[in-house]
Amino acid sequence: MPYANGAPQISVEVPALVALARELKVPIAGKDFKTGQTLMKTIIAPGIKARMLGLHGWFSTNILGNRDGEVLDDPESFRSKEVSKLGVLEYILQPDKYPDLYKDFYHKVRINYYPPRGDNKEGWDNLDIFGWLGYPMQIKIDFLCRDSILAAPIGPRLALFLDLAARCEMRGIQEWLSFYFKPPSTPRRSIPSTICSSSS
Repeated sequence: MPYANGAPQISVEVPALVALARELKVPIAGKDFKTGQTLMKTIIAPGIKARMLGLHGWFSTNILGNRDGEVLDDPESFRSKEVSKLGVLEYILQPDKYPDLYKDFYHKVRINYYPPRGDNKEGWDNLDIFGWLGYPMQIKIDFLCRDSILAAPIGPRLALFLDLAARCEMRGIQEWLSFYFKPPSTPRRSIPSTICSSSS
């Protein structure tokens, strides 16, 4: 059965299960749905890069009061989220390719548990950017959202896409579904798959 992992754990990345998915022609995808702050980062960062604006620093903090916020209040539990949130900018901005714009930018992520907020989440972002002649500027984002509302449509979409992949006999990790995840699972090596013909 096709499988999508919407949580920040490695159930879909165990090498034996990835190999089994390839062998049985089962499509899999994951991990951790991209909903709030990381969604904003993957919308804003490509725009900054497209305009060749430099980045000195990006500070992010989340305020939420549901069970997710309570769990992430623990530093050990927060670590997996921190890694995924920090890695997304490196991937998009490619500091090795554009060192004058993105090398050594400062990136800090915080998650704050605040029970009165409940399932409502508030993401604050401060970006210190620079433009032509190094002129400094700032971008401020205050994203008031609801995690469950942002995550709910992802499930049915992934079910449809993974059903399509299964009908096309695609196997293993479906990197083309990376848009929905943070950080997306990627194959350790190339995964052969058949091309879905129009008659399928």
